[in-house]
Amino acid sequence: MMKKNTESAMMRRGAQIVAVGAIAALALTGCAKSGGTGSGDAGTLNIGAIVPQTGTLSFMGPTLTAAIELAAEDINAADAGIKVNTDIKDEGDSSTDVALTSAKSLLDSSSVILGAASSAASKNILPTISERQVVEISASNTSPDFTSIDDNGGYYWRTAPSDLLQGKSLGKQIVDDGKKNVVILFQNDPYGQGLRDAVKAELEAGGVTVTEKGFDPAAKDISAEVRDALSTNPDGFVAISFDQFKGVVNTLNQQGFDFTGLYGTDGNNGIQGKGDTSIKGATFSQPGPYTGLDEFLDRVKEQAGGSLTSTVYAPEMYDATVLSALAALQGGATDGTTIKDNLQSVSEGGEKCTDFAACAALIKDGKDIDYDGKSGPIDFDDNGDVTKATISFYKVVDDDNTTEFLRQEEVEAQ
Repeated sequence: MMKKNTESAMMRRGAQIVAVGAIAALALTGCAKSGGTGSGDAGTLNIGAIVPQTGTLSFMGPTLTAAIELAAEDINAADAGIKVNTDIKDEGDSSTDVALTSAKSLLDSSSVILGAASSAASKNILPTISERQVVEISASNTSPDFTSIDDNGGYYWRTAPSDLLQGKSLGKQIVDDGKKNVVILFQNDPYGQGLRDAVKAELEAGGVTVTEKGFDPAAKDISAEVRDALSTNPDGFVAISFDQFKGVVNTLNQQGFDFTGLYGTDGNNGIQGKGDTSIKGATFSQPGPYTGLDEFLDRVKEQAGGSLTSTVYAPEMYDATVLSALAALQGGATDGTTIKDNLQSVSEGGEKCTDFAACAALIKDGKDIDYDGKSGPIDFDDNGDVTKATISFYKVVDDDNTTEFLRQEEVEAQ
C-alpha cells in the first residue's frame, strides 16, 4: 500500500506556493490548516520525541537527546519567526509498551514526534500517531517495510536510509574482503529481518555461501544460537543486533572465532568498549557521513555532558528536528498537516542551504529550498524515504576496541 499518492505529492508542492505570502508576513499559527494537532501559541512548534533512555538501545539515548537539543537551540537562536519547544520521553524496549505510553502522552501538545529509534517500536506507535494527524519522523528506522506502510496519507517520514541501502553496502564490503562462507545472526524483528535480507542478497549475488540464524530480541541469553551459527565454520560472521552484541562477542571468543571476520551494523557499533573482550579487526557499517562532522559531533558530546559510547544517528536526528521547523516555516503554520505537506519540498529541488538560519532566510525571501543537512543530502521521495545515503565503515584497531574510520560511499535507491 503506497502511503503517499500523487494527489498528496501535488498538495505538498502547492503548499510551497501558498506559503510564500504567509512567510512574508512571518505569521505562523498553531492550527492554520484543517487536521493535525495544534502547537499552542502562534510561531511556537512543540516537538515531542521518543528516545531509548532504557532498554537494549539505551546507549543511543544520550546521543539522540543531545542532537534534538542542539537543533532546537540553533533554530531558536536564528530568530526566524518560529520557536521550538521539545519534550523527550522514553522508548524502552520494543517488547514493552513504554513507547506507546510515551507517544500517547505527547499527542495532545505535539505536532511532530521524533522517533522511535527501533523499527519495531515505530511500527507499534505509528497507527496511534498518524490517526491524530501528527507527523512522526524517525532518525534511525531502517526497515524496508516503512516504504509502503499505511500512515494515514503521509504522516511518517525518516531521515535514516532503508536497510536496502546499508545492507547492500555491507554485503559488498564482505564480498570485497574475500569472504566465501558467511553466517548472518539476526534479531528476529523488522530491523533484523530487513538488514538480513539486504545483506544476504548482496552476498549471494557475489557468489558467497550464506547461512542465517535468527534470535528472539527479548532473549537474555543467545549463546546457543551463536554456537549453532558457527556450526558451518564460517569465515565471515554478520551480527545484526543491539546490546545483545556483548553476549555474541563473548560466545564467539569462547569458540575461538577470528574477529577479523566479524561484521556489525549501526545497531551494535560502539557497544563493545574499553575493558570488554577485544574484537580487534572487526568491521562495522553505519549510515551517515564521517568526514566533515568533527565540529558537530564535538558539540553533540559536549551537549551530552562528556564522552559517548556512540554518536550513531546524531546527524539524522538533528536534521529531523531542523526539517520539522523548516516545513512549518514554509507552510506558515505549526500543525501536523502543514508540516507533512511541506517536508518533501524543503528537502529537495530548490536552492541548496545547509543550516536552519540560511534556509529560513531563503524561505523568508520566497525561495524554494533544498536542505542538505548533517547527514548529507536528504531528498525525501513520495514515500517519506531518503533517496540518497552515505554509508560509512569503521574498523576496530586495538585491544581497547577503538574504532577508526575506514571509508564511506554514496548509495542511491534504485
